[in-house]
Amino acid sequence: MGSKTEINKYLLLHFIILLWGFTPVLGKLITLQALDLVFWRLTFSLISLYAYLRYKGVSLTISLKDLGHLLGWGAVVGLHWYFFYHAIKVSNVSIALAGFSTITLFASVLQPIMLGKKFFWGDALYGVIIVIGLLVILQFEKFYAAGILFGVLAAVTAAMFGIYNGKLIQKHEAGKITFYEFLGALITISVFQAIVGELGNIKFPQQSDLVYLLILSVFCTTLAFTLSVEILKKIDPLTVIITNNLEPIYGVVFSLILFGESEMMSGGFYAGASVLLIAVFTYPFFKRKFS
Repeated sequence: MGSKTEINKYLLLHFIILLWGFTPVLGKLITLQALDLVFWRLTFSLISLYAYLRYKGVSLTISLKDLGHLLGWGAVVGLHWYFFYHAIKVSNVSIALAGFSTITLFASVLQPIMLGKKFFWGDALYGVIIVIGLLVILQFEKFYAAGILFGVLAAVTAAMFGIYNGKLIQKHEAGKITFYEFLGALITISVFQAIVGELGNIKFPQQSDLVYLLILSVFCTTLAFTLSVEILKKIDPLTVIITNNLEPIYGVVFSLILFGESEMMSGGFYAGASVLLIAVFTYPFFKRKFS
């Protein structure tokens, strides 16, 4: 019975990551720019999540202190999505995901700081290896430096809220965490829209964009994000984040199938990406043996 439960929770984790693997592809298919894309993604996600929570009878009552806390972490979620989709818009899916694959490095460094756990010296070693992989990519893909940068920023912010949600789930229900983090993210994106003078000129999605946005919002966001928070009751945050390194692989495979030549990169890119993948997949075994 215990082993079956173990298998089920890891199958659920891989299902979540598979859904996330579609998000960069949908981001490229949607013609809206990053801020508008994230604005509508959050709007539709909040509507679908609110309807679901009302149907399930989940209370959204929360103290003012906890509300501020969750809205603050929601700002980090909003920044993450903006960085991620901006990386795709200024480069392509492959480049954005190469930068995002550094999430394991940042998670391993940030978890001891954020949760007060012991620092592991091997994290620094793997950090150097990952930086080398990125430098190899940049050597051959200088034109896409901005895409790498924003992909890395997306990784930093994802590691931050991914780790801290593991703490929040001990106090709040997953649906409540997700709802208020999404609300905080939407407020943050709206503030950005106001700063750049676009809040009153937000483009309403065209028919094809609307279909992709609904898929992205309902399945790849509301469903996947809520399940990812819920699963933190059973699996520690770093394990979830390490397994999440499959997302770039799924994303690149899906993008190559759908977009073909536009996603083909130089040999140097794949050499650097191989260094990154080797690092992120050997890291858990290395840490288990030497930490």
